[in-house]
Amino acid sequence: MPSVVFEGETQAQRLSARMAEQHVPGLGVAVIRAGRLDWAAVYGVRAVGKPAVSCRTLFQAGSLAKPATVLAALRLADAGRLDWDRDVAALLRGVQLPAGKQSAEHPVTLRKLFAHTAGITPGGYPGYAQGGPVPSLVDIVTAAPGTNTPRVEVLDTPGANLRYSGGGYTLAQIAMQDTQGLAFEPLMRRWLFEPAKMRVATFALQSPGADVAEGHADSGAAVPGGWLHLPESAAAGLWSNASDLALLLTEVWKGYHGHSAVFRQASLRKLLDTPPIDGHVYGFRVVGEGDQRLLVHYGGTTGYNAGMAINLRTGDGAVYLANGEGGRGLGNEVLVAVSHLYGWPQFHETRVRRASLDSAAVAGLGGRYAFGASGPRVVVEQTQAELTLVFPNGDRYLLTPIEASEPLQFIHAGRGVRAGFQRGAAGVVTLQLYGQQGLREADAKP
Repeated sequence: MPSVVFEGETQAQRLSARMAEQHVPGLGVAVIRAGRLDWAAVYGVRAVGKPAVSCRTLFQAGSLAKPATVLAALRLADAGRLDWDRDVAALLRGVQLPAGKQSAEHPVTLRKLFAHTAGITPGGYPGYAQGGPVPSLVDIVTAAPGTNTPRVEVLDTPGANLRYSGGGYTLAQIAMQDTQGLAFEPLMRRWLFEPAKMRVATFALQSPGADVAEGHADSGAAVPGGWLHLPESAAAGLWSNASDLALLLTEVWKGYHGHSAVFRQASLRKLLDTPPIDGHVYGFRVVGEGDQRLLVHYGGTTGYNAGMAINLRTGDGAVYLANGEGGRGLGNEVLVAVSHLYGWPQFHETRVRRASLDSAAVAGLGGRYAFGASGPRVVVEQTQAELTLVFPNGDRYLLTPIEASEPLQFIHAGRGVRAGFQRGAAGVVTLQLYGQQGLREADAKP
């Protein structure tokens, strides 16, 4: 079933039909039950006209690299080989962190880098085309010619705020390599992949001819060359199948409950029981509380989408990997289906009733909405009775009006994004989105 179900309208479909509708040629799924891998399966093809996805086919896992990096660094720290609380400047050999908001009282440390609280330049990585040059990590963090991201620098006082930063993880990667005297792939293989019995996961850049699920845009168009290179391994460069990531999650669960030969219970508990900051805790995101506390993380790169989750109490969870950018929506639908099958309390579909609005009812809602003086701007396009949300990154969400106790409520049928509009005095219009309120700018044009 879709993530959003319109009462009296939506019918269940085969997975193959949903994959076709969302332009996802290939999919890998693994399900965890009570801390054990219950089953894994693959569906579809590597690309249109290409062989079927196999159990060993690699998908780009994007930001799922971040928790993997943290877990390897945790094992290094437990072995006395890596100090998370030392000034990272003392760990770096081949690059220097430029002067910024860091100080002796507020240094940049691995602990802060892993927690996204080091104040480092925010943002992710777009990747580099096959057949072209791939810059070094030093070039990337210094924004040398030929790179496509800003230089890594400390823009905020370390420890003050959360800034989700791929650059912070790249800096951590350099520190890990420099202190261990190993390139990242063999380092991760020695300290994580082999101990956790992960058979195919790798940080190596892939070459044509490899067993790789090729990436596809939301439109279904193939990524030129099949995929982009992501040398920023710790932040976004992980390749894996679903089974390996599920095995990693089961090992984390076992370690959390004191039954792992890979992870120390005290270390994992200290890490994962840290109060979350904006839902983040050391490479993971945390959803829910108490017995329903989930470790989750999602990854999205050009042509790919991935997600994983595990309940820290029950050991129930799942992983999905998709070679299409529509995989985020499809992955949520897979989680909903698995949740229904196993009776999990999480990942249930959103059920709504469609409302009917004419162009007069939505008149004047189009425009640009500001979420605070320095916050993001979201555009609402209005075409007769239709409204479309346009986010700063260019994502477009067509809105469907729904019945609700509050006036003028809408939802995006694919992703479940809700939007509410409120007309106030003197023609002021506000937009409620993700629990925040945006104000329509006076000079915005519909």
